[in-house]
Amino acid sequence: MFILFFIKSFFITCLAWHNMDNSRFHCWPSNASSILTETLAQYGHNCKGVNINWIQSPPKQVTQDVPFNVSYSVDLSLEFFDWAIYQLPKPLYTLSNRTMNNSQAWYHWCKTHEPTVDPTDPRIESDACLWHINIHACALGRTVTYCGPWIPPSGEIYHSLVLAGSSTRIYESTVIIPVFGIVEIIAHFKIGIKDWIHIALVSTNIQVSRKAICGDEYCDLNYENCSNCPIDCGKCPLKPIHIGLITTGCGLLISSFIGFFLYFKIQEQRLLWDPSWIIDIKEVQRKILNRVVGTLD
Repeated sequence: MFILFFIKSFFITCLAWHNMDNSRFHCWPSNASSILTETLAQYGHNCKGVNINWIQSPPKQVTQDVPFNVSYSVDLSLEFFDWAIYQLPKPLYTLSNRTMNNSQAWYHWCKTHEPTVDPTDPRIESDACLWHINIHACALGRTVTYCGPWIPPSGEIYHSLVLAGSSTRIYESTVIIPVFGIVEIIAHFKIGIKDWIHIALVSTNIQVSRKAICGDEYCDLNYENCSNCPIDCGKCPLKPIHIGLITTGCGLLISSFIGFFLYFKIQEQRLLWDPSWIIDIKEVQRKILNRVVGTLD
């Protein structure tokens, strides 16, 4: 049953992603949601001029709640800005503003400008080219079939700390996955001032092993054993030295009991065999007679 569930989840995930545009990354309009999941490519506008890659890819296997680092590069060429400003239908996807109304100006600004405000500042959208950069980790087959960039963080969806910066750079994030099972990871970028664009770099799914928690009624053999968590793994069997000591103690106790039993048995036999302790009846009668005669005198 579990194998069938895994195969079904994997098939749905692959089908969902590969019905989109590119195999490594995808682009969505700003109004994308769990209902409006279509990419720009599905609207007939394939994302151009985007070069994003994993530098330090997510590991294939990690442990729940154990942090790990990933790094990823982004490079938006002039072709991207030509496509985003001149080819996308307006006003749905407006990338320019009043001061930068052509692709050359946007390209130069995005390549050279570093944000002057914190990514949590509401002004960051107009102060940085890529004003939202982070990692999403989604547990598949539970609440989602693939990791869309619109999915908010929750108990099973993890978002790393939000970064912001230029369009030609390597970024690094620390990831902590709170769930175990099959998890998909994406690097998420937002670009644009009004009707911005989602860009998501997709990774292969990773296997997250369950974190060892003593007392959860599950014995994780990689981290738990009868010594450090007898509640989950049960009490440890006796070591050979302990078995030897117990056996020796029991042997001594039994030997002592047998020794005492034999000692008293031997004493009993000696009393029966030795007649010296038996008093002759004639001697008793003589002593009684002497005592009576002495009394008469």
